[in-house]
Parts: sequence; C-alpha cells; structure tokens
Amino acid sequence: AAPALIGLRAAVRAQAAREGKLGVALCGLGGFSTVSIAPELTGAGHVWLAGVITGDPAKKGRAWASKYGFPKENIFSYADMARLAESKDISVVHVVTPNSLHAAHTIAAAQAGKHVVVEKPMATTSADCERMIAACKAAGVRLGVSYRLLWEPHHRKAVELIAGGALGEPTNGSYEFSWGYAGALADPVRRRNIKQWLLDPKLTGGGALFDTGVYPIQAACYLTGRTPVAVRGFASTRHPDLFPLGVEETMNFDLIFADGFHAQCRASYAGNFHQCTTYGPKGVVEILPGLPAGSVFGQSANGKPNPKRLFVNREEQRLDDTLQLGAMLDAFARSITTGAPFAADGAMGLRDIRIAEAVSASVAQGGLAVSLKA
Repeated sequence: AAPALIGLRAAVRAQAAREGKLGVALCGLGGFSTVSIAPELTGAGHVWLAGVITGDPAKKGRAWASKYGFPKENIFSYADMARLAESKDISVVHVVTPNSLHAAHTIAAAQAGKHVVVEKPMATTSADCERMIAACKAAGVRLGVSYRLLWEPHHRKAVELIAGGALGEPTNGSYEFSWGYAGALADPVRRRNIKQWLLDPKLTGGGALFDTGVYPIQAACYLTGRTPVAVRGFASTRHPDLFPLGVEETMNFDLIFADGFHAQCRASYAGNFHQCTTYGPKGVVEILPGLPAGSVFGQSANGKPNPKRLFVNREEQRLDDTLQLGAMLDAFARSITTGAPFAADGAMGLRDIRIAEAVSASVAQGGLAVSLKA
C-alpha cells in the first residue's frame, strides 16, 4: 500500500480508538518509548498516543505521526515544549529522556498545563525532584513516576500476601536487579546497540544505582509497606576500562528499617541476576523470572508481557502476565479524571532519590551508616 494510504488508515484507527481517552505525548523517542511504551498505548483503555516531543521533529516525529495516526501539529521539539499549551489533544506528557533531563522536561510540560508521568529515576538529585513537585503543584497538574511494577500482578499479589500476614512480621529480604552491561560494552558488535548515555555521569546521575538500583529500593518499600531510616552503601567497579569515574559498575547497599527489617540490595552491570525474596517467621515470598524467559523486574516489550512467577513457601501462585506500562498509564488517566490518588506520585519518587543520595553518601564515607531524615 502507498505510504499516504497507510497513514490515512492509521489516522482512522487512532480516531476510533481515542474517544473518551486522554492523549499522551511521549517526550523522548529512544528504545524504551519505541519498544515498550508505544506498543502498549495502542491497546490501552484510558489513554492514546496523541503526539511526540523529539530532537528530530522533521524525520522521526513525522514517522511516528504516520505510524500512530496523530496529526503533525502534535509533533514538538524539546525547545518548543511551551507550545504544548496549544494542543487540545494532549493531556499527559510521559518524560522518557535521559535522567538528568527529567527535571527540565517535567517542568516545561507542567508549565504548559500538562499532567506528567516521568520515568525512573525521577531525577538525579532530590533538589530537582522538589523543583518538579513545586512546578506541577503551581500549574495544578498531576505528577507521577513510572513505577510500573505497582500494577504488575505478581508484585501486587506479593504485596497483598505480605500485608495479609503470609510471612508473619517480615524480618529481612534480598532484592537485586543486575544485567550484563559490562559484557555488552566489551563486545564491539553489541556495544553499538546499547544506551551510551548511561556511561555519562552527568546524564545518568551515577551508575548501576541510578539505573536498576531504584527497583530494589522500591521493592523493599512496597513489599513491606515501610520506609528505611538508614542505609549503607558499597560501590565497586571491576572493569574501570569500561566504566568512567562516577559510573559505578556495582552497588551493594543495605536498607535498615526502624522495626528491624533489613533489606540487602544489589544493582550491577557485571552480570544478569534478579532476586526479589522477602522472609518472615512463617516462611518466604519470592518472585522469580517467568519461563521460558522473563525478568523479576523487567518491563513488557513489543506489546508482549514479561513473564514472572510468584512462590509462597515454594508453592506457586498462578497469575496472568500483563502489559505493565499501559496499565500504569491507564491508572494515571483514571486518577486525573476521578481525582483519586495515584499510587506512584512525586513524593514517592523524591523519597527514593533521597534514599539513593544517602547510599552514595555512605559510599563516600567508607560504608558508614547514613540516617535518613523523617
């Protein structure tokens, strides 16, 4: 079929799908937007892909408009985000740019009157998180953080079981999200396909802690319903030739809670390993990768779920795998239209960055415990 006809068909499908839904503009069109978010928006119940914000409006922006059927007027550059205020189609901006740009893009979207969902980590400093929260409050818009696992069935069920006393009072846990980034960097072919900005400490805010370390922090908090009062951190880099100063290869860290709960956490680029295990006097609740392939913390991609398994005292709880990002954005849309709280708000994102900052402060002090302010 001719490109014009393909574009027309996409526009017709988009028009039919958008009735009664809130329009979302993706800010940043890298691999995560392309592979994970956009495919799920096409089947979401409360949101639709209404536009994009990109560094390449003429080529990439128009290609997205043609593929997903939104008008070319809904293509914006980072420099002209103020024009979002003119768009009646767009209600929500999902910020998917490198970590250090989250604050600027969130604030720009809020000042244009748009609600914002920002990818994790919320920002690279707690000061930036505070600025983001203040900007959204001043503009009267909602701010959410893309903690998609709060809507993932296995993680939700684990929260429910632990809160219901399946373990008794939780005593300790082990949480790790590590992946083989070092191996990819060492391979000239694979290296071309990875996110190079993750090696820039100014863009990423740090190394493994600011990339995957947010997931163990989150898991320890939402699985127990608690917030740590102190942390200890121990950073290491086994391959200094691959990781520049300020981008640690591995971060081991402990989260210490007021009631004695202790979370041992790890984020590393040295190899693929995922763990989400919570213990108590009555047993153990564990989330494992699905079969034949899956990830404890991984996102859905290409419109397909990321398989997971849940075990309570070695007995599997059978649950469906679902698309996480579409479910999260649908929940955000419902919070806007109904006024209900959003489970992953800016305050939660700020809390996690303060925890990450305390871990880094502990590393700087040789692994001494650092207290968190109440």
